[in-house]
Amino acid sequence: MYNACAFLFLSFFGFSMLKFITCYSDGSLLGSECKGLDISHGASSNNDSPFKVHPEERNVINKNESITVSLLADHEAQFRGFMLDVRRCEKCESAGMFSLIDPDNSVLICGGRVVTQPNNIRKKEVYVLWTPEETGLFFFRAVFVESYNTYWRRNLIPTSPPAPTTKATSHITQANSRDTSQTAPTIFQTTSTPKPAPPPECVKYTSCALALLLFSRLCFLGGSSLLMIIRPVSKKATMIASVTEPAFKIIAAVFILIKQIKYVCVCDSLQIAFTAFTVAAVVSSLLHTITVFLYCGPSHELRKCWICGIIMVDLINTVITATAIFLGVWCFQEHWLLYLMGGFFIWEFMFYLSSVCFKQMEKYQSRKKLKKKGNQNNILEKRTSPWLFMFIIFSVFNVMFTAALMTGVSLVDRENC
Repeated sequence: MYNACAFLFLSFFGFSMLKFITCYSDGSLLGSECKGLDISHGASSNNDSPFKVHPEERNVINKNESITVSLLADHEAQFRGFMLDVRRCEKCESAGMFSLIDPDNSVLICGGRVVTQPNNIRKKEVYVLWTPEETGLFFFRAVFVESYNTYWRRNLIPTSPPAPTTKATSHITQANSRDTSQTAPTIFQTTSTPKPAPPPECVKYTSCALALLLFSRLCFLGGSSLLMIIRPVSKKATMIASVTEPAFKIIAAVFILIKQIKYVCVCDSLQIAFTAFTVAAVVSSLLHTITVFLYCGPSHELRKCWICGIIMVDLINTVITATAIFLGVWCFQEHWLLYLMGGFFIWEFMFYLSSVCFKQMEKYQSRKKLKKKGNQNNILEKRTSPWLFMFIIFSVFNVMFTAALMTGVSLVDRENC
């Protein structure tokens, strides 16, 4: 059984680790594409793009005045990824500097001269500020990604300069410039201190920590302390599991603490709670390990106290760990994962309740038969206890729940790439 669990862990945890080398949901990994704004997703779409950049061009008269740039989707269309820059000509370098209005949906790369997405959550609009460093005519161009196989390259910048502007046009441009200068202070008031953009490492660290927490739960259930209570001969398996479980949780806590210290994530309030409960889960697991190694056999005078203690520690460990996993899953904003985790928690509660019921039933049947016959202890010991079949069934379903959750977290993250 433990070999099977180890195989499942290596399979699914290794699968989730693929994100470190294959996931490009975050644009911060596209720094090498800043010059050409190229996306290697195969052939681009030949249909008209449902996405647009506003404005497409601007004649800058006064430099250092910020301009609001909008990436917009038509009708029901939504884009997952984008790369935006501003240039004077097709072969020119990116000009000006961007600053963020909505850090949850945009991130700066290439020294702040290019804007891209931090994740692949569907978006209808994204707004950023662009500040020119010199005057002249500039063109705003963007690449849009609707899905991995559906994307649109940026529009080419015309090679020939536009016709000289008339006085009326100049007047309009100046008016627009004045309008921009009037609205700019309002924009800066709301975005003068934007919070840091959520880096992609948040998703990676959270996914790996969740995989470790889920596998630690599998170790805990596979070598449940109830085995030591109901069948004392099973204490070796429980002791091994009680050491393995906190080891995985400690690694998960290290991942989460590194992420919490180094990065600011989208669901920051949930991340703080997730970190706190993960650390608390480590503490509860260590208490569980200590309690397991203080094992008191059936004839020990402190056995009742030990049984009460280990049941209390088990319940605390279960609640804290399940809450930590719930909070981690919540960050993925996928309701079906929450429902699946809820089903897992209910199934685990049924396991505890059923184990106690089976134990009480065995005691009752033993007493009843001993009253009818003199001594039938030997026969009872040779029979296979019905709770053992129940334990095997629950263990199989625990493996299935854990595998489904680990695969779900990995697949959702890959879909968000």
